[in-house]
Amino acid sequence: MAEETKKSKDETQPEQDATATAAAEEAAATAAAADAAEEEEDFVEDPKFEVDYKGDCAYEVKVSIPPANRSQKSAEMIDELKKEAEVPGFRPGRAPRKLIEKKFGKIVKGEVDAKLVSAAFQRLIKVEDLRPLGMPEIDGLEDKKERADDEPLDFTFKFEVAPRVELGAYKGVSVERPVVKVADKDVKEAVDGLRSRYSVFETLKRGKAAEGDQVIIDFKGTVDGVEFAGGSANDYPYILGTKRFFPEFEAALLGSSTGADLTCTVTLPENTPNEELRGKKADFSIKVKEIKRRKLPELNDDFAKQAGFESVEDMKAKIAEQMREGASEQSNRIAEIRALEAVIKTCTFELPKSLLDEMAEDLYREQVSRLRQAGSSMADIEAREDELRKRAREEAEADVKQITVLNKIGETEDLEVTDDDFEQEVASIAQRVGVQSDAVTHYLEEGDRRSRTEGRLYRAKALALIMANAKVKDKEVKEAELKAQENANDE
Repeated sequence: MAEETKKSKDETQPEQDATATAAAEEAAATAAAADAAEEEEDFVEDPKFEVDYKGDCAYEVKVSIPPANRSQKSAEMIDELKKEAEVPGFRPGRAPRKLIEKKFGKIVKGEVDAKLVSAAFQRLIKVEDLRPLGMPEIDGLEDKKERADDEPLDFTFKFEVAPRVELGAYKGVSVERPVVKVADKDVKEAVDGLRSRYSVFETLKRGKAAEGDQVIIDFKGTVDGVEFAGGSANDYPYILGTKRFFPEFEAALLGSSTGADLTCTVTLPENTPNEELRGKKADFSIKVKEIKRRKLPELNDDFAKQAGFESVEDMKAKIAEQMREGASEQSNRIAEIRALEAVIKTCTFELPKSLLDEMAEDLYREQVSRLRQAGSSMADIEAREDELRKRAREEAEADVKQITVLNKIGETEDLEVTDDDFEQEVASIAQRVGVQSDAVTHYLEEGDRRSRTEGRLYRAKALALIMANAKVKDKEVKEAELKAQENANDE
C-alpha cells in the first residue's frame, strides 16, 4: 500500500555499459575487425564494382565476377574431389573426371559461388577502404540458379558501414568546471550522518511521535468495507518522514502516542497493482503499539575507533578529504562531458540508421522497464510513447557520436592501449570490487570483454587528451548546484 518512489537512473542502470552503449561499442569493434577478416582470395580476373553510396553510411554495390573465376575455382575443387571422392566401382582417386563432375557438379558450383561472393566482399572493403558493420545483404543470386559456365556472377551487396566523423577543433575548447569548497558545516553534516548510521532506536516511554521516530503499528485497510491485498500488516516498523506511506497515513501518525487508535482515508493511486482499486477511497484503522526514538552515539574517540578511525580529529580530517575527492571527481566528470559536447558540436557526422534504430529501441525498452518498476501503468507509458521514443533516439545518437568522435581522435593522435594500461585497469577493478586480480583478468579474457575494455580505455585516453588541451575555468558553486548539474547530465 506504500507509494513506490521513482528510482534514479544511477540506481537502475549499470555504469556506462548500458545496452545501447554496448551496442555502439560492438558496432565499432565489428567495423574495426574488418581488416582482420578471412584471407583474400585470388581472382583470375578482378571483379567489377559499381558503388552507389546512399548516404547515412548505407551502400549498394553492384558486383560482376567474370566467369573465368568460376571456371578455375570449379576446376580446382573438382581436382581435389577427384583425389578423395569415393565412387562405387572405383578406388579412391581413380574415378573418371567426367563422373566426378556429373556427381558433384551442382555442389561444387554452389560452394564456388559462395566463396567468390565472400572474396568479392573482402576485396570491395579493402579497395574502397570501408568498415562494414556486419555481413552484407545479397540480392540477385537467386534470380538465376542455373548459370551457364560462360556467364558472369552478378549480384548486389547492401550494407552499412561504421559511423563516420569529420573532426572539428578538439584542442583548446573552453570549459567551465563547477567546483565546491568543502566547508566545516559540510564535514559536520557528514559526521552526523555517520553517527546516524551507528544509531539505535530506543523505546520512547513518554512523548509523541515525531519525524524521524520509528513507530511499530498494526494497520488494516478496506475499500467499501472489504479488506484488500497489501492493505494490512501487523508489527510494521515505519520511520516517520521517509514518505513511503501515503501522506494522509503519515499525517495521522505524527503526534500520536503509544496505544493510540487512529483512522485515515486515502485515495488509492492510479499505479495501484490491482486495477479495480485504482482511484478508490480506502479506509485505514491504525494501532500504535510502540514508538522508538533514534539515539546517536556520543562524538568521542571511542565512537571514532568504532567507525574505523584513530580519533575524532582523524575522522574529521579523513571525511573532509573524502568529500574533497568526491566533489573533485564530480567536477571533473561534468567538465569532461561539457568538453566532449563542445568538441562534438564542431564535428560533422554520418550515422547508420540501423544502428541508431537498434540502440533507440533498446533504450526505449529500458525506459519502459524503469517506469514499470516505479509503478507507472502501461496506459500512462503508452500515452508518453512519443516522448519516450524521442528521448531514446536522442540518447542513442549522443552515445554513437561520443564513441565515434573519441575513436577518431585516438586514431588521429595515434593513441594506443598497452598491456600496462590493461593491467592497471584490472588492478583498479580488483580493488574496487574486492576480488583477486587473477579473477578479474580471467573474466575479462572471456569472449570480447577484453576488446571492449580496451576500447573504453582507448576512448578514456582520447578524452584525457581533450581535457589536457582544454581551456578550463573553475567556477565555485554550492553542493546542491553541483549535484543538480551532474543529475542533468545523467538524464
